[in-house]
Amino acid sequence: MTPLPIFLLTDFGLHDAYVGQVKAVLAARAPGAPLIDLTHEVSPYAIDEGAWLLETTLPFLPAPAVVLAVVDPGVGSERLPIAVQVPVPGDPAAARYLVGPDNGLLSAAVPPGDRPSAPGSGPVPAGIDVRAIESPGARLDVVSDTFHGRDLFAPAAARIATAGDHESLGPSRRTLTLLPPFRAHPEGDRLRGTVVHVDRYGNLVTTIRKEQLPPAFSLDINGHRIERTVRTFSDAPPGALACHLDSSGFLAIAERGGNAAARTGSVRGDTVLLAPR
Repeated sequence: MTPLPIFLLTDFGLHDAYVGQVKAVLAARAPGAPLIDLTHEVSPYAIDEGAWLLETTLPFLPAPAVVLAVVDPGVGSERLPIAVQVPVPGDPAAARYLVGPDNGLLSAAVPPGDRPSAPGSGPVPAGIDVRAIESPGARLDVVSDTFHGRDLFAPAAARIATAGDHESLGPSRRTLTLLPPFRAHPEGDRLRGTVVHVDRYGNLVTTIRKEQLPPAFSLDINGHRIERTVRTFSDAPPGALACHLDSSGFLAIAERGGNAAARTGSVRGDTVLLAPR
């Protein structure tokens, strides 16, 4: 079998050797498997940001493929290491495999409409197969208490990539930890969302989904009111703040040629209020 591609998403950054060690294990156990970095710059410990990035990226990945995702502030605790087989809509013969901690990071395995309204453990929907990673062959001989990305998740991902061997990783699980859908919430005639991601350019991506947008609106964030909505960055005057529909399908705030996060003093988790006009 030709090894499946392995996509990596972590909060490890590139300052240390963590990513390199994970890739070393993958190279040893899955020689020839393409290793593709989605990002290693998830904000430290930010499970929700990692889950959002995975959700907005997953539809563009080939199938079959393996995703090794690690944002794991509970590493070494009672949270389980898991692998999830996710069917591809419209192609019952294809699947993607998500490997990582059972802490909500892998919520993209379940469509937003099937996720609970509050974070927590819930039943696994039909068609999705969750396995606890327990097989001795799917881990290194010595497993550290603080680096499961290297010692558990990488060997399991390699096993799937080289053998398509998902079910033998361990026993089936009937529950999965899930985050609520990323969306804004009604508050009177307004919508309340949050900044879920700040990209390299300082653009503020919110949890307000495309389908929630009224025809015309204003947006308030940290004392700044933004009434300009544009299709693309060049439609705004230089230096102006504007709202636009991000390529992820969520509403975002940008400053043309600048940094909206610095301009507004905003960070991940800040509230945004949208009012129709």
